[in-house]
Amino acid sequence: MRAADFVVESSVEDLEKVLKKPTGYDAIDHMMQSIARKYKIPPKKLHDLFVEKHGTIPDKWTKQHLDELQFLGSQCTKDCSGHRAGYAWSQSKGGKVAQSPFSPSFNKGSQLHVDGK
Repeated sequence: MRAADFVVESSVEDLEKVLKKPTGYDAIDHMMQSIARKYKIPPKKLHDLFVEKHGTIPDKWTKQHLDELQFLGSQCTKDCSGHRAGYAWSQSKGGKVAQSPFSPSFNKGSQLHVDGK
């Protein structure tokens, strides 16, 4: 593998990792700039390399991946941590269903455990 190929693939892989756990547009933009500096390429070049590999811009790719997040068949937002926490809580409580007014995803996770998923 040529050094230029390594820079291209590695820089896009670094960006993919950041985009899988987005915290907001500004954070993503900052990370894109940091990754571009790390690989000594312009941010526009990193953007273009990403589009070349994925056929879409980073923003749309991120949204698509967020839409695909699931925990045991249940749609999640962000990272499914609420579902996972509710599931674990229900396991530790012998199969109780959570009634949290603050986290529907926590409740859903506990319900998934009770449903035997």
